Amino acid sequence: MARKNAYNYYEAFEQMAQHAYDAALFLQGVFTNFYPDSQMMFDNVNKIHAIEHEADGIRHVCIEHLTTEFITPIEREDIMEIIQKLDSVVDSIDDVIRIMYMFNIKESFSEAKEFADLIVKCTEALRVTMSKFENFRKSESIKEYMVKVNTIEDEGDLLHLRTIRYLYAFDDSPMNVIRKNRLIDGMEECLDACEEVVDSVERVIMKNT
Repeated sequence: MARKNAYNYYEAFEQMAQHAYDAALFLQGVFTNFYPDSQMMFDNVNKIHAIEHEADGIRHVCIEHLTTEFITPIEREDIMEIIQKLDSVVDSIDDVIRIMYMFNIKESFSEAKEFADLIVKCTEALRVTMSKFENFRKSESIKEYMVKVNTIEDEGDLLHLRTIRYLYAFDDSPMNVIRKNRLIDGMEECLDACEEVVDSVERVIMKNT
């Protein structure tokens, strides 16, 4: 039985996943309503950083409880691993916005929009996964959403392969290739980060069932 007023680690996982989803929606909005204004690009850096900062706050509180509480619902190492990897998802999306600003990317392109859409879908599936995690022993659908994250990540791998190939085969501007390559690499890393979370969740489920 759960202790009254005990810190809810699963709720922290959900909150982190929600921040990842919010960050993904923001990223999608940037590419949907792209405007190459330097000040606006810098404002985007600050806006995404605000989401990342809130996620950091959740992670810090979670770790504080983890270092002081005697009883935890799953092993401490597993809680630490999952909360850190969820934080990495938010960080990776934050990095994409920073790349856009640092590399002075002044145009959107279809492949970047595709990646942004995949990141939204992937973080949405991740969010549902984490909402079901607390009751993973009884949940009949958590694995469905974990598989969905893996499937979307596979789609991202193919999109990454196709996009980078096209850049080096057909783009005549070396600077443009460098910029887009770095951006697409960063977006692909967002999907990798999501998959790493569900991989950790899967290991926890296997250990505890």
